[in-house]
Amino acid sequence: MAATTPQQQQPQQQPTPQQQPPTTAAQKLAAVNEQTWLSMGNLAEMMADYDKATTCYESALRHNPYSINALTQIASLCRGREQFSRAVEFFKRILAIQENNGETWAALGHCYLMMDNLQDAYHAYQQALYHLSNPKDPKLWYGIGILYDRYGSLEHAEEAFSAVMKMDSKFEKANEIYFRLGIIYKQQQKFDLSLQYELAKEAYERVLAENPDHAKVLQQLGWLYHQQNTSFCNQSLAIQYLTRSLKSDSNDAQSWYLLGRCYMAEQNYNKAYEAYQQAVYRDARNPTFWCSIGVLYYQINQYRDALDAYSRAIRLNPYISEVWYDLGTLYESCNNQVQDALDAYQRAAELDPSNPHIKQRLELLRKSTVQSSQVAGSAPAPRDVSNPNQYSTGPGAQPLNGAPYSQGAPGPALSSIYGTSTARAADERVSTPQLPAVSNPCTSVDTVFIPV
Repeated sequence: MAATTPQQQQPQQQPTPQQQPPTTAAQKLAAVNEQTWLSMGNLAEMMADYDKATTCYESALRHNPYSINALTQIASLCRGREQFSRAVEFFKRILAIQENNGETWAALGHCYLMMDNLQDAYHAYQQALYHLSNPKDPKLWYGIGILYDRYGSLEHAEEAFSAVMKMDSKFEKANEIYFRLGIIYKQQQKFDLSLQYELAKEAYERVLAENPDHAKVLQQLGWLYHQQNTSFCNQSLAIQYLTRSLKSDSNDAQSWYLLGRCYMAEQNYNKAYEAYQQAVYRDARNPTFWCSIGVLYYQINQYRDALDAYSRAIRLNPYISEVWYDLGTLYESCNNQVQDALDAYQRAAELDPSNPHIKQRLELLRKSTVQSSQVAGSAPAPRDVSNPNQYSTGPGAQPLNGAPYSQGAPGPALSSIYGTSTARAADERVSTPQLPAVSNPCTSVDTVFIPV
């Protein structure tokens, strides 16, 4: 038998680095099992048995822990059932495998937004815009608009909501967008104020045509009718809309508060106090509520109770100019405490340097102090907060993490308003409230590019 030469030998096939090792029988079985469980999960979803569907997808993950399909389905089910913390876990597992998955980043941003984790929501939305092949997704920009709205960045929120309507004029949450735009127009109060009010009113009425029991829209429309610098100001209608809002949602502290403001405009102090009381029971850490309660007590000459209310407002948020102005009027009314009033007006002027009323009162008091003369005329009337939505919670509160506010009493009851000795109250000196050191509550947000 002839020997085989090296040239006659067949070269052995060596696997190249690019070639994948052959699939084993166990791997094939795992893949089949994964697909089977995925199919069963899809079937369970079609039957609206979401618990069973989740169990099936989890079984698929036991056969393939890196199954993007199974992870996505579980995350979506958790998100749809408002189990946002669990959804975040699964979306993160997907991103650990596919970091450039723009759809997953967008869904993760929505979950963080619903959990009031605004910083992580902002980061997730940024990543979504970077990785999505087509970032002009109305649902994505709707979420970004809400994010900016919660940050208080009204101009960016307006741009985002407007972008949604340009992308899809029949967007499923169009009514909600019109409602939010109405609030933004009202809060901005810029350029043509009357036009902004008309736009807001039109937006609210458009929503009510579709949903006549929308509590928030009824609330905001009622507040619009309360505005005295509009052509359609009507306190009776304002009270009607706010009452309807409370029938739809009696736990909304803001609606109770705004109802109290309307009763104050009608000088119905007992009704106003009842409404303020309901508001404070539901949100005891809202500085605007306490400022208005102070104004109420001032109007009925309960000066010590007014001081207590103003002090609470300042402890919650020392950056509200109206509270300091009202404190100044209180000091003037109580034994003519001019120096204390000057200090309060000065702080108000620092917070609102363009306010003519504060400037005028400061100049008058300074002039009388230099000339050692009595201040001409009586103390000015206190002023309520012009934009109640601007100071929903104070720096000491935690509005971003969903923590509930502590309950607190609204102060002395009005049952004794006609038994108070106003002469004695006016003669007693009012002490200056001691204020805790607080940091500036403002938070800045970078701008996200808005598509046109």
